[in-house]
Amino acid sequence: MQTEVRNCQNCKQDFTIEPEDFNFYEKMKVPPPTWCPECRFIRRISFQNTWNLYWRNCDKCGARSVSVYPPDKEVIGYCPTCWWGDSWDGTEYAMDYDPSKPFLEQLKKLFDKTPFALLEADHLTIKNSEYSNGIGWSKDCYLTFWADYCENVYYSSLLNNLKSSLDCLRGFYSELCYECVGVNKSYQTFFSYECRDCVNVWFSRNCSSCTNCIGCVNLRGASYYIFNIKYTKEEYQEKVKELKLDSWMSLQSLKEKVHEFWNTLPYREYNGNSKNLNVTGEDVYSSKNSKEVYMVGGAEDCKWTQFITVPSAKDCWDYSGWGNNVSQIYESTGVGEGTNLILFSNYCWSESLDLQYCSWNITGKNNFGCVNLKRKKYCILNKEYTKEEYEKLRDKIIEDMKKNPYIDKLGRKFYYGEFFPPEFSKFPYNKSNAIKFFPKTKGEVLEEGYFWEDREGTIYKTTKKTDSLPDTIKDIDEKVLDEIIECEKCKNGYKIVKGELDLLRKMNLPVPHECPKCRENERFERMTKPKMYHRTCAKCNINIYTPYAPDGPEIVYCVKCYQQEFA
Repeated sequence: MQTEVRNCQNCKQDFTIEPEDFNFYEKMKVPPPTWCPECRFIRRISFQNTWNLYWRNCDKCGARSVSVYPPDKEVIGYCPTCWWGDSWDGTEYAMDYDPSKPFLEQLKKLFDKTPFALLEADHLTIKNSEYSNGIGWSKDCYLTFWADYCENVYYSSLLNNLKSSLDCLRGFYSELCYECVGVNKSYQTFFSYECRDCVNVWFSRNCSSCTNCIGCVNLRGASYYIFNIKYTKEEYQEKVKELKLDSWMSLQSLKEKVHEFWNTLPYREYNGNSKNLNVTGEDVYSSKNSKEVYMVGGAEDCKWTQFITVPSAKDCWDYSGWGNNVSQIYESTGVGEGTNLILFSNYCWSESLDLQYCSWNITGKNNFGCVNLKRKKYCILNKEYTKEEYEKLRDKIIEDMKKNPYIDKLGRKFYYGEFFPPEFSKFPYNKSNAIKFFPKTKGEVLEEGYFWEDREGTIYKTTKKTDSLPDTIKDIDEKVLDEIIECEKCKNGYKIVKGELDLLRKMNLPVPHECPKCRENERFERMTKPKMYHRTCAKCNINIYTPYAPDGPEIVYCVKCYQQEFA
């Protein structure tokens, strides 16, 4: 096949389909997409709400539950215990296929009448983590999101094997970390960015195998450095006393100096490790033959794939999380745990196989157009068939979809081969994952066929100002747990919880002066976004492909120059 340039049905911009793309589509027996890669990515993650939680009553047992849906949202929602229970499996809502109507129109009825889980979590594998979302195989976590194999973690996101840590984003195989973005195999690492194999490191960026360093950049195997200056062990210890790292005021002053220093030294073309081979993208680790990927570990032969927080993912196109030995995933999101051959679907896991147009399909096999279905096979619109009946009807529906598309409210046509239309999503754009990575105005959102919610967050009456908080943790007593503190930034109230206080004491760190949501937003702002730019290396002037915009403040080196200078 030759390279083709097509026009996106959504944004009306041209996009390119390469021969490797056509080869994948042919192997998967799907037509080429009609939306460009960015629009496809946004559409997928607009179906997820990982970070916004509410209180709501279960529509089955009536119990009060944490929920991704607000209480007045018109959706049937079951608490985790009821949704995962054995009293129903989804076939109670079975529908017969009507060939006179577009298939997706019929599928939308299933979206509207079947019960969704109030939390997006692998409920049977978590313990004492009911106030978290997008979580599995974890225990003792609180307001922790998109996390696997974690323990005693608070206010953190996009994690794998993080222990006893607070306020981290992208934390992997690390322990006792605080306010880090991109920390891997590290211990006692604080306020740092893209550090790995580090111990007792503070306010550092892109450091590896370092111990006892503060405010450092691009160091390898270093010890007793402050702002990239070497000290003796005794000198370092004296400097640490002077810096007063247990003081809130001192930490804020140091933070300002550190961020200024960070921009005086080069950034690597993209964040990743030396185990990559033939990759393009950002935050790519131990991957090969994968292009245009973002936040992936262990990706192989993938393209336009994001958020692989648990390796591995093989032979996947247009796939937005989370991995754990998956393969042949196309135009899907929230898919993991040994699944294979999943097309145009979301939230399918636990060894699911050969699913198309499915949502919340757990341990499903050979299902087409099923929603909120558990442990079933050969189902269409949640109705069970014999293998022969299923295959015959499935093939007929696919042919019908090619001739009779679903047409949304903006006139966009959805033939066989496209992910769900945006209007199928249960979440407003500004409460979905899309807003985290692709900020848009309300006008832009409505113009693109998504919807917006103007709901105000809950305002909590405060009992304490941050300026009355003690400067160090040693002067904080248990009474702080009873206070509702006014956030310095948004002025809303927030609480310090017992587990958080215990960890702060263990780390000898002061209590935060901003609410968890403001702290979370700040971490996401520091994180590089899924947008790549063409610019030149600041050292050798060759063309590079990087997440750092040409008009940004960063000095950016190509991978080769960076490795020569800092490897």
